[in-house]
Amino acid sequence: MFERSLKGEGVGTPISPSEKPGSDPVSIGNGPPLRVADLPEPPLNLTGILKVIGPGVILLGVGIGSGEWVLGPAAAVKYGPSILWIATIAIIVQILALLEATRYTMYTGEPLTTGLMRLWPGRLFWGPLILILLVLSLGWPAWAFGAATAVVAAYLGRLPGPGDANLVLFVGFVLALLVIAVLSIGGKVVRLLEVAQWFMVTFVFIALVILVALVVPPGVLVDTARGFLDFGKLPRNTDILAAALLLGAVAGYAGLGAFGNTVISSYYRDKGIGMGALVGAIPTLIGGAKITLSPVGAVFKVDRDNLGKWRAWRRVALIDIVGVFGVGAFIGMFLPAALAIALIPIGTDIGGFRVAAYQGEELRKLLGFTGWALVLIMGFWILYSTQLGIVELVTRTATDVLWYMGIVRNIVRGDVRKVYYAILFVLVLWVIIAFTLYNIYKVNPLLAVALIANMSNIVWPLTVLGNLYLNLKYLPREIRPSPLIVVGILIGIVFWLAFFAFFIASLTLR
Repeated sequence: MFERSLKGEGVGTPISPSEKPGSDPVSIGNGPPLRVADLPEPPLNLTGILKVIGPGVILLGVGIGSGEWVLGPAAAVKYGPSILWIATIAIIVQILALLEATRYTMYTGEPLTTGLMRLWPGRLFWGPLILILLVLSLGWPAWAFGAATAVVAAYLGRLPGPGDANLVLFVGFVLALLVIAVLSIGGKVVRLLEVAQWFMVTFVFIALVILVALVVPPGVLVDTARGFLDFGKLPRNTDILAAALLLGAVAGYAGLGAFGNTVISSYYRDKGIGMGALVGAIPTLIGGAKITLSPVGAVFKVDRDNLGKWRAWRRVALIDIVGVFGVGAFIGMFLPAALAIALIPIGTDIGGFRVAAYQGEELRKLLGFTGWALVLIMGFWILYSTQLGIVELVTRTATDVLWYMGIVRNIVRGDVRKVYYAILFVLVLWVIIAFTLYNIYKVNPLLAVALIANMSNIVWPLTVLGNLYLNLKYLPREIRPSPLIVVGILIGIVFWLAFFAFFIASLTLR
């Protein structure tokens, strides 16, 4: 294998043995052309498929902590289970959005952020815009607040009060620094996250099933399940504008929050799924070999052999996104919501420190210290793994943006680890600073999460529309999305924008 430089990119790009000599590069949008190569061989047996899937569980672990564990139960308790239809639509549309993001990456080997920066007017517009939206929608430490609260509550044997703020703050600092340690050791960052999230999701689901079986009456299970299908039903005898913040948060974060579609495409590249195998990955700082990460991808020529491999790769994506993320997201919303509805009277406004431990407080009355401890352990793992995943998501997305823009590649001499870990360090420092400000100004963590979540209702339409345009205009006809998928995504865009308008109205008219 030898190297050449892409015109105008200034970085060596490996030529794969499968690259087709003499094939004309393919242009997509305003960026540099993509070389043409054969589509790598997909896994054909169960063992091979299980080794490849994993990005879906990373996103599931992130989503459970934001929408499913915090916002879904809070909304269902305050307004009743009939509002859970919002989560149904959000999760289904997100599944379609994730499938389209990975469709682009499996054809080009590039993350969706690169594809968006290829659109008019170019990377100098889209790059900064993505970074700004990234900070506004995800760059806040609300989940670390909840995780630290769970740790302190377990230590004290009660919910922490105002006098325990310094202890919560100290624990939050330690948890923030642990993020750097967790993401620094191993081989590929994506593999570390898979292991962590598989453990967390498995533990949480088993614990939730046990708790639901012990304390949730069958009638509550039926009512909760019915709520996922009560389409269009809104709370009665409630100021709808007052409810907009929490309901819009469920729309934005049920299943997954903003930039989930861009980050799963980056994970697919790093896992070597489809054409991602020819582009490279982000290695860890310790134990990860230096890997050449090309800023520009590669596409395959549409022929009978490559189309057969493409269909096999898409089956892998369906298992990962629909089977792991999609099914898990519905279960992850259903079980915590049913548990909360069974334990807490409908109409209760859950906020403050109770975000991390309100269910544990109620379970202690029924099951004693065991119930209290189990829910606090779950709360910690859920909220901390969410903060870990979000910090990695923001760091990865910012790295992908800067890597393609070409601002830092020559400075770091092609070592993407230097960019990734510099951003990670700055972000963790910001989390510590913001966490301190949260404590000083007594910010309600549920309110903070809800405000951030509503930003997803504008980020999702922007990134999904750009993705849909890329796939319909630049992908070969044989692998473009079907009309049914296009219609479903367009309905989802209207859904998100409606809740965002609802949220803006609540801020301006009340």
